[in-house]
Amino acid sequence: MKNILITGASGFIGSFLVEEAIKRGYRTFAGIRSSSSKGYLQHKDLHVFEMDFSNSEKLEQQIEKNAAIHGKFDVVVHSAGLTKSKVLDEYYKVNLHNTERLVDALIELDMVPERFVFLSSLASYGPGRGSDPVAETHEQAPITAYGKSKLAAEKMLATKSQFPYVIVHPTTVYGPREKDLLVLIQSLNQHLELYIGNTQQQLSFIHVADVCKAVFLSIEQPIISRNILLSDTVNYTAKEFNDLVKQVLGKKTLPIIVPVPVAKVAAQLSEWVGNLRGRTPVLNKERLKEFQAANWAVDASLLKNMGFTPDYPLQEGLKHTIQWYKENGWIKK
Repeated sequence: MKNILITGASGFIGSFLVEEAIKRGYRTFAGIRSSSSKGYLQHKDLHVFEMDFSNSEKLEQQIEKNAAIHGKFDVVVHSAGLTKSKVLDEYYKVNLHNTERLVDALIELDMVPERFVFLSSLASYGPGRGSDPVAETHEQAPITAYGKSKLAAEKMLATKSQFPYVIVHPTTVYGPREKDLLVLIQSLNQHLELYIGNTQQQLSFIHVADVCKAVFLSIEQPIISRNILLSDTVNYTAKEFNDLVKQVLGKKTLPIIVPVPVAKVAAQLSEWVGNLRGRTPVLNKERLKEFQAANWAVDASLLKNMGFTPDYPLQEGLKHTIQWYKENGWIKK
């Protein structure tokens, strides 16, 4: 039985990766901070493993102590990361420096795994140029601090010789327990359909279960590319996505196109209120950059060549997700 460490295991994607690893027969270690919730980490066969990424010496001690009992990690999936912050430098502190401390600890302890999977994002590529979907071979040009910090971590990995890493780049991930798209779905459920600038922004999506499927493909197959873009292999306009959500909800809406200058003012105000409340708002200046970009379509040819087919095409995935939201009281039935 192989040992797998999944960092960020208390988070949305990480908690599903843990469940998938257990299903596949791995001895699974959930790497979390001492302050992290264990709500989705209750499986009897799961080893919960506290990790202090901020302190190199302590991190090495934690890894070494665990290895003395259970053996080294054969596979590491690093899904811990920061996706929202009021302070832009925090993205680099978590997404770059914490990642480097983990990699350096594994190298220093002579515990380099057979495969290290880094969960990055489409954000590290930035939007597509013109109408062409983003592909792995494209030049990376992120437009947000989050995307830039992920790219910085990817460049750091490229400096580690003989380190067997793969970087997966999910596009917009949705599914049960996800809270960002939930806000949009709640709005549509309340008959409010908002667009920024226009209705034709090109988008791509992937259900969290399919992210897990693709991650384990990247673990269990030979490395054919250091970078793999993850989507459900189909691209959509913003209007097509909203129409599918409305169809699943059984709701009609009044579409409203918000002019970009108005959205900029709203983002500034939202950020100001969020700072007062100590929260990162759904709409801020960084997120507005993503909403303004015309093309987040993905060329999933490489993923398909690896034998990937989605278990959850978008319509089925939305049905599954919205049903979970309703059953758990996240949206009104």
